[in-house]
Amino acid sequence: MSNNGKQSRFVIGLVIALIVVIFAVLNVDPVTVSFGFTRVKLPLIILIIVSLLLGAVITLLLANTGNKKENKLNRHAQKQISNVKVSHDNQIADALKENNAKKQTK
Repeated sequence: MSNNGKQSRFVIGLVIALIVVIFAVLNVDPVTVSFGFTRVKLPLIILIIVSLLLGAVITLLLANTGNKKENKLNRHAQKQISNVKVSHDNQIADALKENNAKKQTK
């Protein structure tokens, strides 16, 4: 990714974070959250920030999982390419040997 692409992603991330912070600060009223087995009353700002952080953690976990699979596929592809190159080099070497042998018998 180019440096401009990274900078624009960073700026977009900052703008989104700023919007979330402003939204959270404007919503400080207490709310009741039900976890099924219990209910908790807490400020909405805390709920928004915790939800945002959990979403970020889930995104990071899923993004890293995809990269590992992609890296594994890339390594497998590189290995296959290397095998093809070695096979091709061997075929060229064999053809050169046959050609030299034919020249020597003439």
